[in-house]
Amino acid sequence: MWRHQHGMAALRSGELRPLDPPVEGRVIIVTRQGCHLCDEVVGLVARLRQEHRDLVPEPMIVDVDANEDLRSRWGDHVPVIFVDGTLISYWTLDADTFLSALRDGPSLPAVLP
Repeated sequence: MWRHQHGMAALRSGELRPLDPPVEGRVIIVTRQGCHLCDEVVGLVARLRQEHRDLVPEPMIVDVDANEDLRSRWGDHVPVIFVDGTLISYWTLDADTFLSALRDGPSLPAVLP
């Protein structure tokens, strides 16, 4: 069940997916210009990076509108957050879940769509 207010339902439902087309990076945030939720997530990751320098790497920010395949697959879900190639959240990001995914790895394996 997808909960619109919190993208972590992706984890609970087992519908984890790799970023397609693939993008290299430990932490990837798929965003769009003018997206206030994207700005909030990028800001949260920046704050967590300052607080946990040894754990939180520099994220790779990917513009969903720069690639037609990304836009068609993820355009309605930005921001989309991947850790180690696995979707951990979209629309919002919970700090504890993000830090746990970095520390322990995503809790469920990525599945092919």
